Amino acid sequence: MLTVICGEDTTASRQYFISLKDSFRNKNYEIRDIVFEEILEINKWLNDSPSLFFEKRVFFGQGINRKLRADDKRTKEELQRIRDDKNLEFYLWEEVSAYELKIARLATVKEFKPSATIFKLLDSFYPGNKVTFLNMLETVSKNSPEIFVFTMLARLTRNLILVKEKIIPKGMQSWQFYKLQNQAKKWKIERLVLFYESLAKIDLGIKTSSSPFSIKESLDILACYFL
Repeated sequence: MLTVICGEDTTASRQYFISLKDSFRNKNYEIRDIVFEEILEINKWLNDSPSLFFEKRVFFGQGINRKLRADDKRTKEELQRIRDDKNLEFYLWEEVSAYELKIARLATVKEFKPSATIFKLLDSFYPGNKVTFLNMLETVSKNSPEIFVFTMLARLTRNLILVKEKIIPKGMQSWQFYKLQNQAKKWKIERLVLFYESLAKIDLGIKTSSSPFSIKESLDILACYFL
């Protein structure tokens, strides 16, 4: 059995992946963490007897999707064999949405989608719409982790910059591109770039714990300046 855990709500999908691993550990399973290069070895390990300390074995991995090449027939066949093996459990966490998965047809997919509210917030991100954006940000932040909101806004800003440069972001469907085009028309490219650079500074402050503001407070300040 092969299960892929993914979705744009990476915070929720990651938490589920970790809790799933913990639940197997509590059931006295042997946990095997697999990297891409070890996939072809899984069958051999499965045939090994579990150790005296564990009753069963389960496999976990992440980041497999981005390493799988289109012409890698051998690995795809192995993933398909794993999917069909009822005696094998392999769980993957991928930091992408379901439509970006290269292995969607080879696995059971559990996708974590953001709530509709976060999309309303992203749709309200344009100059002249400060009050609406700030009100939406207040609402979304009550129900979603601040880092998730920050990540989604950073992704949107990056995509708007690409669209302004007439570049279709990888994996984006045509209707999404046209929708972003309309939103991008409300921005000057220079302002988008400055906003994106400001987000990068916030990200650095988060990682170094050097900012006196929370993520939410930092986004409030940026919105007041740029919108």
